[in-house]
Amino acid sequence: MLSENMKQRIVGGFVLLALALILFALLFDFSDAAKVDTRSQIPDSPDIAPVVVDEPNRPDNIEAAIDDENIFQPEVSQEVDAGVETSSPQPPALTEEGVAEAWVLQVGSFRDAEKAQSLLKQLLAEGYSAYVRDQKGETGELNRVFVGPKVLKSKLMEDKAAIDKKYGVNALMLHFDP
Repeated sequence: MLSENMKQRIVGGFVLLALALILFALLFDFSDAAKVDTRSQIPDSPDIAPVVVDEPNRPDNIEAAIDDENIFQPEVSQEVDAGVETSSPQPPALTEEGVAEAWVLQVGSFRDAEKAQSLLKQLLAEGYSAYVRDQKGETGELNRVFVGPKVLKSKLMEDKAAIDKKYGVNALMLHFDP
């Protein structure tokens, strides 16, 4: 006959085998395959008719804007007489639009952008409010160096005298239209 130990081992083996079969059946479900909903959840695209926008019509009383390349460029034809007396400063005047009337100095005009930047750096180092504007024309691109704008013509005349003497130029005083 079988010993008591052997009986317990056989019973324990059957219990373990039964537990393994139960767990196997729970882990791997062999019933019907999982059903997947294959219908789309995205709605159909709406019917949108294109909108036609009419071309804008410019009213007769509005002038065309200046193109980007020539905006804020003082015109050389607006050179101001430099022989104005500087001893009595005149108060700033207003234009017809109510903007302060101002002047700038055109210190130089260069085809080489590096020369214009070099002069600009020198003027800025001396404490002048200077800037460079590029202007494209029939003969190519010009880089113009300006000082200003200032609303007191007398102050700009003093700057003109100092710049003309230091750099050996004859700066043009131009009317500045913002």
